[in-house]
Amino acid sequence: MRDYKKQLSWLLVAVIVMTAMVPVAPAYAFSLQDLMGQTSGSGGQSFVGLIGVLMDNLFGKLANMIPGVPNNNGGEVVTPKQGKEIVGFYAEWWGKDTSSFNSLKANADAIGTIAPFWATLQSDGALTNRGGDDHASVVDFAKKNNVSALLLVNNAKEANGQVPIHMLLSNPDLRTKAIVNLEEYIKQYKLDGVNIDFEMVPAEDRDNLTAFMKELSNRLKPQGYLVTIDVFPKQDESNDVALAYDYAQLSQFADKIMIMTYDNHGMWSKAGPIAGIEWVEKNLAYALKSIPKNKLYLGIAAYGYDWSTKGINSLEYGTLMDLAKQYNAEIKWDEQSKSPHFAYRDADGVEHQVWFENQESLKYKLDLVNRYDIAGVAIWKLGEEDPGFWQVFKDKLHIKK
Repeated sequence: MRDYKKQLSWLLVAVIVMTAMVPVAPAYAFSLQDLMGQTSGSGGQSFVGLIGVLMDNLFGKLANMIPGVPNNNGGEVVTPKQGKEIVGFYAEWWGKDTSSFNSLKANADAIGTIAPFWATLQSDGALTNRGGDDHASVVDFAKKNNVSALLLVNNAKEANGQVPIHMLLSNPDLRTKAIVNLEEYIKQYKLDGVNIDFEMVPAEDRDNLTAFMKELSNRLKPQGYLVTIDVFPKQDESNDVALAYDYAQLSQFADKIMIMTYDNHGMWSKAGPIAGIEWVEKNLAYALKSIPKNKLYLGIAAYGYDWSTKGINSLEYGTLMDLAKQYNAEIKWDEQSKSPHFAYRDADGVEHQVWFENQESLKYKLDLVNRYDIAGVAIWKLGEEDPGFWQVFKDKLHIKK
C-alpha cells in the first residue's frame, strides 16, 4: 500500500501539470487515453508518453494489489466495468396468470426492463392480443418502480403451407401497416417501446427483416421509443434457422439485442442441457463479432424440460422441484455443461429425464456476462425461475436501474 500511495502522489502531480498543457477536450471524450490522444506537437506527445507510463505503472500495480473474485472454475472473474441490466420477459398464459407479475413485484429493485408478451403480428400487419387482462396496471406498476416496459410481439406461426412472417416482411406496404399498428399499441398502453420476437424467419427474408427493423426504428426512435429485438444464437452463417438475423445490420437499428442462448436441447431433441456453458460462450463470442457489447443481452432460461416416451414438457423450476421430491430423485450435476439434471420413474413405470437451470448454473452464465462485459441478461420468463436467481444476480452483477 505504501508503494500505491507513492505512485498516486506522482500521478496527482502529473495530472495537475497536464491540465495546464492539454487543451479542453470535447464532451464525447470517454477515457483518459482518448483525452491524451487529442494533444498535438512533438512536445505534447512526449509528455503524453510520460503520463502513459506513469498511468500504466500505477494501474498495473493496482490490478495486482486488488484480489480478483474467484469464479466457479477457480480462475478470476472480471468485475463488471459498469452496471448490468436485467430484462425480464413477461407472459400471462391466461387471464389470471400472475406468476410474472409476482416475480416483478418481488424483484422490481433489480429488474430494469420488462417485455410483456401481449401481441402477435399477423401476415396482413394486424396485431392480435394474447394473454393478460389488465395491461394498464402492469405498466403503471413498472413505471412507479423505475422499470421500463416494452411490448413483446411475436409472429404468427406457419400453417397450411403459409408462412405469415414471409408474407409480411416481403411486402413493403404490409411492413408499414404493421409498424403503424405497433406504434398505436405502445401509445395506447403507454409503453416505452417494442421488443420484436420474430422466430423461424425464412433465410430468404434476411434483408427484409433488416428493412423492417430500419423502418420501425425510423418511425419510433425519433419519438423517444426503444426498439429492441430477440435473435436466435449461432456460431456461423450456415445455420439456416438463424440466418435471417443479420447481426451487424440489426445492431445499427436496435437499441438492445437479446440473444436467445437457451433451448440447445428442447422439444425437438433428445434430453440434454438447456444451455450448456460451452455452447453459450461460443454463441456469445460469435455475436460479439458483429454486435456492440453495450447492446447485447445474454438470454437466460428459467425453466427446464422433462423428456419421456409420453412426450416433452417445458416446466417451471418450482414444478420440477416438486417432481424431484415426489419421486425422491437425486439431483445431479453435469460438470461439462455446468447444468443440473435428474431422472425418475413415474407411477406408470415410464422413465423421465429432466434438465433445467438453477442458481448454480446461472453463476457460470453471469461469469460470461462479466468477462465479455456485455450489457446484461434477458430472462425467459419471470415467474418460472429458481428463487435463488435473484441473490446470485445481486452477488455477481452491479445492477443498473
